[in-house]
Amino acid sequence: MNEIKKTYKNYVGGKYVRSESGKTFRIELKNQFYEVPLTSRKDVRDAVVAAKKGYTEWQKLTPYNKTQVLYRLSEMVEGNSETYQQILQESGLTKSKANQDIKNAIDSLIWYAGMADKWEQMTGNLNPVAGDYFNISHQESLGVVFTLNTEENSFNQLLLSILPSLTTGCSVISFSGDNSILALKLAEDINNSDLPSGALNILSGNFSQIIDDVSNHVEINAMAIYKDLTSSDKKIIRENASKSLKRIVIKPPTSGLESLLPFIETKTVWHPKGR
Repeated sequence: MNEIKKTYKNYVGGKYVRSESGKTFRIELKNQFYEVPLTSRKDVRDAVVAAKKGYTEWQKLTPYNKTQVLYRLSEMVEGNSETYQQILQESGLTKSKANQDIKNAIDSLIWYAGMADKWEQMTGNLNPVAGDYFNISHQESLGVVFTLNTEENSFNQLLLSILPSLTTGCSVISFSGDNSILALKLAEDINNSDLPSGALNILSGNFSQIIDDVSNHVEINAMAIYKDLTSSDKKIIRENASKSLKRIVIKPPTSGLESLLPFIETKTVWHPKGR
């Protein structure tokens, strides 16, 4: 009986899609190999369109609803933990390390789910001013965020490159290279969770082929780089991003309240105290 290999696709706007170019690249895991989409410039543009719509829908949910949605995702991941563990083992981890990594990933999901309705009051502030006014620092999410994920063989680290921006209410375009199998597998749980279409999009490919397209795109509000890059790549990103005042964060924190701060902006509100 012939074995039918699993076909992995990008996940954009709540749909599984092939690269518009039709190109793929090969990823080998032990004795298995997979052909996964090689993201093109057009794919990036499509993902941004989807992420903009997803951002609008994600923002419509109350903070408490966001907590419920992210917790639902943790339930989906836990239900498929054996599959993630198998992928990690095929990638070279021992069974015990793979099992521990999955447990850490679920813990991370639950922690960020709990932060979804708390981060704003933890980062906001009532500022002292001279005069009969309230001066309030109000925090808002940035918008569309592109994340370049770590190449570390870890499901937990993959999630930690996605969850901080998603938790603050941003929509995310998550890009992975040689470790794309984990990310593309995660897309299945995203699809079966309650995340609005376009709130989280998963792309795979060679980042060097789209570095200009992403860093120049004016509707991407921020780039979070969790992967080690060369000095020349960092220079390209910063120079291109400066044209649209895009926020660039190299190796942002992946734990605690500090991990959320790169993806929010502060607005100041003045209001008279009254007599």
